[in-house]
Amino acid sequence: MPLSPEFKKYLEETIHGIIIGIPTLKKEYPKFKNDWKFSSEFDFLYGCIVGQILGSSLTAFKMIHNREAKTDEILSIGELIESYFPLIRDEIQNAS
Repeated sequence: MPLSPEFKKYLEETIHGIIIGIPTLKKEYPKFKNDWKFSSEFDFLYGCIVGQILGSSLTAFKMIHNREAKTDEILSIGELIESYFPLIRDEIQNAS
């Protein structure tokens, strides 16, 4: 089942909201380096942001539709999120 236009719009707004917060997140994550034992700040931050977006998306889907997403819906959500990967990477690299 394709994603509804309303859900896509909500998801895109959520993704943009998370992307806007990347500079703030980038300043906070080095504090966790010793506890989390990561060597690449970029990879760690990228994984955290993508995980946050995916988790938020699946939670929002369940809240809006009162059910879990089906496999094809999960794939559609993933494809939409993947379309933002270049923007996420650029924002992490360019955030000061």
